[in-house]
Amino acid sequence: MPSTTLTVETKGIYHHLPTFPAHDGKKYSAIVTGANGISGSAIVDVLAGSPERWETIYAISRRPPLSTQPHVKAIAADFLSSPEDISELLRKEGVKADYVFFASYVQPPTKLGQALWSNTEEMDKMNVSLLSNFLSALTINGTVPTRFFLQTGAKHYALHLGPTKLPMSEDSPRIPHPNFYFPQEDALSTWCLQHHSSWTVTRPGFIIGAVKEASMNITYALAIYATIQKELGLALEFPANIAAWDVNKDLSVVKLIAYHAEWAVLTEAAANQALNIVDDSRFSWGAFWPILASWYGIPYGVPELDEGKYTRVVMPDDAPRGLGAGGD
Repeated sequence: MPSTTLTVETKGIYHHLPTFPAHDGKKYSAIVTGANGISGSAIVDVLAGSPERWETIYAISRRPPLSTQPHVKAIAADFLSSPEDISELLRKEGVKADYVFFASYVQPPTKLGQALWSNTEEMDKMNVSLLSNFLSALTINGTVPTRFFLQTGAKHYALHLGPTKLPMSEDSPRIPHPNFYFPQEDALSTWCLQHHSSWTVTRPGFIIGAVKEASMNITYALAIYATIQKELGLALEFPANIAAWDVNKDLSVVKLIAYHAEWAVLTEAAANQALNIVDDSRFSWGAFWPILASWYGIPYGVPELDEGKYTRVVMPDDAPRGLGAGGD
């Protein structure tokens, strides 16, 4: 195979970032949806940092986005509205885009005592509607981007439901369990085929990032727990076993997700591909727990080694791969 020479650059603490010489001198417009979310806001920031390439960025969210860059145009929109209403709003705002970055997400309230993603039927309905309504609005307005970027996540592999098959390969068969990522991907690929466009889906792991009022952030729970323990004069006890303490987790830093998203839409080889995106930010609770305790000036606990002292919890459904006795 012929060799290819690539140039890379450094931006702040991030090194070996791609450059795009094939796009030098070109001016693009982009739509970023979910622009107030953890991923969407990072994508807006990354694109806004290259005004020579991204001339106009339409940051669409239900509330005004955080960016104040002059070439970022904020648009308030609710994608649960009808496609006709969305298309009319986009038309009034003069929205035309060469590229689309879709990071919209709705988390409906869960029932008391249930975990996130437990209300799969409502989640499917709302999140699939977000995308399908937006795609229909683009169709009404005759807007066909060169590339449509969709971010889903590692829940594609059902890691939130039980043991996953490793490695988590992008072409692995889908787990037969309700997951709105699947109909979203199907709807997008069908739309792109019908409109002679292309798509890229990325699947980050545990996302590290924060924005104001983003409820899906584990640091809130950790901060509350540590604050209560400090107030009570107690140690920061670890609520799991040694396996959870030592296991390495692959993380996805949101700024790198955003740089990767830009690369994905500007790189021909990424067309019509699903891509896992994790970086080298390895994490374990065992390494982090002492650090967290030190921030609050309290001692920390370690995992209980006596398995007889643990409470056995039986999940309401069997694990999706049939692993785990009785839904353990």
